[in-house]
Amino acid sequence: MTDEQGRWTLDSETEASNPGNVKVQRTTWFIAYPFWPIVWATVLFLFVILATLFHWSFWIPAAILLFINWFYWQQVTGHFAYGDANPGLVVSTNPVLIAVATDLTKGHGEFPVVKVFQKRIRLINGLPVEIGSRVATVAVYTATSDDNDPYWEDFDPRPVSCATSNQAEIQAVMNTFSKRDWENLEASIRGLPKPLLPGLHHLRAR
Repeated sequence: MTDEQGRWTLDSETEASNPGNVKVQRTTWFIAYPFWPIVWATVLFLFVILATLFHWSFWIPAAILLFINWFYWQQVTGHFAYGDANPGLVVSTNPVLIAVATDLTKGHGEFPVVKVFQKRIRLINGLPVEIGSRVATVAVYTATSDDNDPYWEDFDPRPVSCATSNQAEIQAVMNTFSKRDWENLEASIRGLPKPLLPGLHHLRAR
């Protein structure tokens, strides 16, 4: 791929059919997903202190952790810039569950799935979360252990509002979804067993 910054942390042989093109705001992401940023930054800070106060050899793990911090943010940036944008619907509010449909095909055959995931979120597009609220998401896909498989193993959709608070940018992603996309998502959700549970749901046997 031509743009190495960000893209090389993802699969270099495929491109999203509907790339997110979302610029990540780190503060917004940190509020939504604080665990790993806190872990990597805290451990890095600890080794910097150890290197400063005790021995220069602690700079070695500090340098490694500095790279890990950089790589982590490259992955987040690449996820939303080059990942695949898909529409999502809130299907539960207690807890908040979001359903996203996609086809895991690599280009041959059809492998439709719905991913249902839980996310602590109070507002969507500035409005209180309700069942049926529409959500713009961007996902990256996970390969199976066999590169010859015609489908991806899984995908990881994340709400765009967790990466940016820029409403114009969020709306730009929403505008890429057609009426048919929403109808397909709603039909896919209707086909799921009830009650809806978090996880990857295959809509038909492989």
